[in-house]
Amino acid sequence: MNIIGIIPARMGSSRFPGKPLKNICGIPMIAHVYYRSKMAKILNDVYVATCDQEIADYINSIGGKSIMTSKNHERASERTLEACLKIEEKNKKKIDIIVMLQGDEPMIIPEMIESAVLPLINNPEIKVSNLMSKIDTEEERNDPNEVKVVVDKNNNAL
Repeated sequence: MNIIGIIPARMGSSRFPGKPLKNICGIPMIAHVYYRSKMAKILNDVYVATCDQEIADYINSIGGKSIMTSKNHERASERTLEACLKIEEKNKKKIDIIVMLQGDEPMIIPEMIESAVLPLINNPEIKVSNLMSKIDTEEERNDPNEVKVVVDKNNNAL
């Protein structure tokens, strides 16, 4: 199975401009995500999809793979789709599972990626998988920056 990780990233965040290249312990955030994603043995390869040449240049400088995408995408999923199509065309090989990795998750670990991908491998009926965790505090519940997932009684995201 051809399982590819794609990290959409752009410099133009309205809340935190330049976020992908901001240093965390001397390494840009995007590098933390890229290096950690590369550790996931379940992925055949990892690419950074970006509309910003400075991100592509940085990723290429560390031996990574980047794909240039349009500046006109409104969502990370749109950027990921464009990158997926370009990767398939470039490699002349269909991607079976696309793993969209968030460029602002520098603490991601390979086991998290594997946990998200295994359900797709084990059950072809499953088309999408997302990681989530329980909200433990009222502070988390009220934090507008904390992503929330509403689920049904079977724990499926609505």
